[in-house]
Amino acid sequence: MNLPIRSYLLMLAMSTAMAQSAIELNHFYVTVDSATYADIEKNSFLRKEFAAFEKRTTVREDRSYTGIYFYGTKTYFEFFDSAQEKRAVGETAVAFGVDAEGAMPAVDGSHRDLITRGWNGVQIPWFYRQSPVPQLARGLESWVMEYHPEFLAKWRPESGVGQGVTREEVLKRYKSVLTDTPADPYLKDVTGLTLALPADEMERMAHWTEQVKPAVTIRFIPMGQGPHGLRSVSFRLRRAPEQKVTVRFGGRSVLTLRPDMTAIWEF
Repeated sequence: MNLPIRSYLLMLAMSTAMAQSAIELNHFYVTVDSATYADIEKNSFLRKEFAAFEKRTTVREDRSYTGIYFYGTKTYFEFFDSAQEKRAVGETAVAFGVDAEGAMPAVDGSHRDLITRGWNGVQIPWFYRQSPVPQLARGLESWVMEYHPEFLAKWRPESGVGQGVTREEVLKRYKSVLTDTPADPYLKDVTGLTLALPADEMERMAHWTEQVKPAVTIRFIPMGQGPHGLRSVSFRLRRAPEQKVTVRFGGRSVLTLRPDMTAIWEF
């Protein structure tokens, strides 16, 4: 079959973009009890040394929510207060992402939509979302996202930092508009998640990740007697602490930084 040269080059560019853009982790969120949330929010080590931090209210066309956020190089994570947001403790979401336009894969049995975000009273395109249908379970969500090419041109454009659709460029923009961020934060990126789920939810989440094939470690353990959802997060650090650092939040949450430039946050 002979294709016009322009069509051939377009197909080649799209094919190359998809080949170069693996499915990675974009971010995760977890809902914690109010005491744990308050401890995390006010902790000076997290704010001044661990990572760029902000508390924000996001206004979307479909919903609004308030949480606290920690930004790495290519990945980030957020916490919700169960009482403030009327969510169950342990409610968890895992968002995967791609770093090129048109690189979001087609997954059987999923739905694609566009998520917007408010800025200066206007809803602007934020990212495309592809989610399993039906959603995995009450209190457990997952999706693949691809940032909209117009997002950084329209959201806080005065920053001038960050461009394009990659996770790293978007996080550069997020961090550039914050004040009082650490000069040399410990956090580089999230490297793995451990989820405790009932057998049926574990099966559905495992099937979804098998379809998506993310390049991040997702580990499953039986729910047992502990809390539902996220149990631990593994991190890669940008620099090593001189000795092990342990920080506790609420009744059971513990963050441990190690001299080998890794860290784990348990819930």
